[in-house]
Amino acid sequence: MEYLSERLKAIYKMVPKGTAADIGADHGKLMIALFEGGIIEHGYAVENKKGPYNRLVKALKEKDLLDDVVPLFSDGIKDLPSGVHTVIIAGMGGNNIIKILKDSPRQLKQIQTLIVDAHNAIPKVRDEISKMGFIIADEKMVREDDVFYEIIKFIRADIAFYGDKDLEFGPILRQEKSTAFKEKYQNRIVEIDHILAKKDLPKSRVEQLNAEKKRIETIL
Repeated sequence: MEYLSERLKAIYKMVPKGTAADIGADHGKLMIALFEGGIIEHGYAVENKKGPYNRLVKALKEKDLLDDVVPLFSDGIKDLPSGVHTVIIAGMGGNNIIKILKDSPRQLKQIQTLIVDAHNAIPKVRDEISKMGFIIADEKMVREDDVFYEIIKFIRADIAFYGDKDLEFGPILRQEKSTAFKEKYQNRIVEIDHILAKKDLPKSRVEQLNAEKKRIETIL
């Protein structure tokens, strides 16, 4: 696991034992680490672009893992076989993640654990996936190369209700208040103050920024 980035290490630690699939596996490092670490017994690495898929196959072949971590040239989760209970979708836009899940309702039903790392629209991701029959079991915020990543682990359960603060800031993240969490939102307050210092901002924009600043201050 030592060759994984901090973001991938955080995802690695959330994966339960069993069979997993990584959607958008790219270089395959995460799936290789999961297999070599004994976390997964079998896995699937999915890519929908020829270049990354070829690199993925090469990496798995070099490790002699083609039978253990099967590369799939496919879109989303639609071609996953039965028995895959954990799905990882990392490094994509939030709306794309939601679309991937909604486009394959049959495969979605078999998923018991879903680990996502969305680049944007994170409140919407929390909201939409919880409406699909999942609850948030764990969250981690990781700072890597001055970028903050929110990694969320969902597990299959009864539909849960999350309030606005839970959706925006994360029910677990805002309770734990990690160093990365505080840094992200302290930085955002500084950014908001800098924007508000500019002249000729529309009144609606000023109100929006002040409201956001107030929300952040209430959870720090």
